[in-house]
Amino acid sequence: MAPLITLLVTFALARVWAQTKSLPNPNARAARFALAAMLTVTGIAHFVSTEAMAQMVPPFLPGAVAIIYATGVLELAAAALLLKRIDRPTPWLGWVLASFFMALLPANIYSAVAESGLGGHGAQYLWFRIPLQVLFIGWALMATGAVQRRRTALTTT
Repeated sequence: MAPLITLLVTFALARVWAQTKSLPNPNARAARFALAAMLTVTGIAHFVSTEAMAQMVPPFLPGAVAIIYATGVLELAAAALLLKRIDRPTPWLGWVLASFFMALLPANIYSAVAESGLGGHGAQYLWFRIPLQVLFIGWALMATGAVQRRRTALTTT
């Protein structure tokens, strides 16, 4: 639940800050900042709760602890890239993050089915992580400009 709370609270605070400073594209800027904050929190968690997260890795994958460390490093690197380019879209990073989140989805599904990982959280929380991963994919694509909302005007003739 911490990643979702971090994402939403940081977005709200960053949105207010960007608007008070009259920065261009306050929604996009706040969305990138919130994503960077969420990735920082989850990246650090990979080094703090390594063993619990390693239980989420399906047993057919070798080196669960190494996978957890590697994904933690990737999340921290992505957060740094987002912060470095906070003022402009990074579509390529959005697609990389979407792919990364898709790659994590099987671990979330395995963890929910096996009821393992994340330090004994209940099965409901583990099942909640699956649609949450979909939210993260969409957020990464929108925040980085990889996918943009289209505004169409209805015209009458």
